[in-house]
Amino acid sequence: MFKIDPKNIDDIANKIKGIMPESLKSSKEEMQKTLRSGAEGVFQKLDLVSREEYDIQVSLLKKCQERINELEAKIAEMKKNKT
Repeated sequence: MFKIDPKNIDDIANKIKGIMPESLKSSKEEMQKTLRSGAEGVFQKLDLVSREEYDIQVSLLKKCQERINELEAKIAEMKKNKT
């Protein structure tokens, strides 16, 4: 599972805080904690993977598909030679 960099969560919280009216910014620390907690919860539910993990899985899938194609060709050849 992909772990979100806390800096990214802080950046998102700061962007949200930046667009909020001044009246809501009074409890800055409480708001940051709430936003951070909410963002972490959302990202955990998304069950994201890193780009590196994704690329590894794509590579493995390509290798598996190539192997399947090789085996299918061998089976077809064996069937052809059997008849």
